[in-house]
Amino acid sequence: MNGLVSTERSSGPSGDYEVSWAVIKMPVVLEGIKVLDFSSYIAGPYAGMLLAEQGADVIKVEPPDGDPYRKHRGFIVWNRSKKGIVLNLKSPEGKEIAQRLASRCDVIIESFRPGVADRLGIGYETIQKLNPAVIYCSISGFGPTGPYRDMPGWEPIVASMSTIYSSQGGPEGPPVYHVLPLASYYAALMAPFSVAAALFARQLTGRGQRVDVSLFGAMLGAISSGLVDFEGRVKRIPGIRDQQGGSPLYRLYQGSDDQWFFLGLGNLGFFTKFAIAMGHQEWLTDPRFEGAPFIILPPVSTEVSTELQELFSCRTRDEWLEFLRAADIPCAPAATVEEFMDDPQVLANGMVVTVEQPGLGTVREMGIPLKLMQAQGEIKGPAPSLGQHTAEVLGALGYSTPEIAKLKDKGVI
Repeated sequence: MNGLVSTERSSGPSGDYEVSWAVIKMPVVLEGIKVLDFSSYIAGPYAGMLLAEQGADVIKVEPPDGDPYRKHRGFIVWNRSKKGIVLNLKSPEGKEIAQRLASRCDVIIESFRPGVADRLGIGYETIQKLNPAVIYCSISGFGPTGPYRDMPGWEPIVASMSTIYSSQGGPEGPPVYHVLPLASYYAALMAPFSVAAALFARQLTGRGQRVDVSLFGAMLGAISSGLVDFEGRVKRIPGIRDQQGGSPLYRLYQGSDDQWFFLGLGNLGFFTKFAIAMGHQEWLTDPRFEGAPFIILPPVSTEVSTELQELFSCRTRDEWLEFLRAADIPCAPAATVEEFMDDPQVLANGMVVTVEQPGLGTVREMGIPLKLMQAQGEIKGPAPSLGQHTAEVLGALGYSTPEIAKLKDKGVI
């Protein structure tokens, strides 16, 4: 491997000094890994994209009518950097092509309901016989076993069952729907980690294996701190939920321009700074704040929230952000998508990139979320149009141009 030396000049108590280190040029970490992605919607495609941008060659397989999320704006991000083919898995020829592709791949990703992949001839038992070293990643709503195994694993169903909705809402109001598909995103992040671990295990043992990831299981991991139950623990107290936050010191407020910002007094040190900055040192001995920052219960929490909102109503959101940050008090705007994408921190870290998407032109979208300093990933290209690489992929399998044309005429591809 080739290396180069980088030097950074810094300052310290003894004056200026230089720090040097070797930066080793490495190939992208998953270079040479071949992935066959049968998944649709969010979690599986996102997982495949993460693998692709760390070097894996990913082929997305879609039915003739395409991924159901093709019209969703997120499709072009979750499926970029892949090749795309159309394959009718319900036809004998389509099944044969899928099995030939699977026999040559390192990783399979599928997100069918349990049992469907088996019926289509691409289940783990079938593929494992063709390719014993394969890493077979199944992503489902509830996992391969249990009473919910065959239930549709839609995002809102899983989120609702895993406390995401019930943990939000007003003190006396109903649960609140959460627009961000947290279960899908958590599963999308757990799947590549599981695949990478299985690939490492294969390197040690020479054996492939099945990896099961479920949206339901992913949410168990996401809310792990709330799933601790032991004798004498502090129980969740019903009735203190608030759509703007669970504590008056850890909550959303509005400025005089009706724009929202979050006040994050996460410990007593920040509460002390806040009280002094606001000119209310008496809060430091006020019995209402005895449970600060988090254990301030109704009706006191409502009283304090109302009092703070009245104070914040005298300046605009941005004026408060400037004032509070100058006093080293954690706060943040409730940013819009446009504000977030133009945030200087986002831009400084390359978190937003431009991609030329056929049919849409120049699109600003998420950059590469995984940061490996010595093995930078890359966005290989936009999301493929439906079936864009079918002829190319089948040609590499040995199919002739007339054979490919015949398969197209039969509706196989």
